[in-house]
Amino acid sequence: MKRTVTAMITGGLVAGGLLLAGGAANAMPSDTPCGASDVHVTVAPDPSHAAGHEAFVLTYTATSPTTNCKLEGAPTALTFIAGGERLPVTATPDGSESVPVNLRAGHPAESRIVQRSAAAPSAAPEWVSFDLPTGPFGQPVNAAWPAGTVLKGHTVQVTPVSS
Repeated sequence: MKRTVTAMITGGLVAGGLLLAGGAANAMPSDTPCGASDVHVTVAPDPSHAAGHEAFVLTYTATSPTTNCKLEGAPTALTFIAGGERLPVTATPDGSESVPVNLRAGHPAESRIVQRSAAAPSAAPEWVSFDLPTGPFGQPVNAAWPAGTVLKGHTVQVTPVSS
């Protein structure tokens, strides 16, 4: 009888622990969308891209060792700024499939801004500003554009965030 009671108590504790762990897994910080304060973004030319195109890599890194949040989709509301003025460049998603990316310290994410190589130079932005793909919308992230690097054409495409 004593063994049966001990087994039942042990089984109950294990089942309860699994239930609690399951509940915690559903509320993990990685289920939380990244906000502007969670992410630091840099922009750099991408030396390898498809023929006829050039790209710039947007690299998303966690702002602290405890950051653990989700990015999914392509950045929106891209604005290129030069001399304090908005450049007349439109950015559209490239249509690639999007999967959630868990952003945390040591595990950056990236997306790309793609332009046609043959397009006429439009200007050299100083900054790019955009909303993170997971929001909050209207709270843009700003990143310095690579110095002296020219943006071409009046339309670019942006890819979804990937790991």
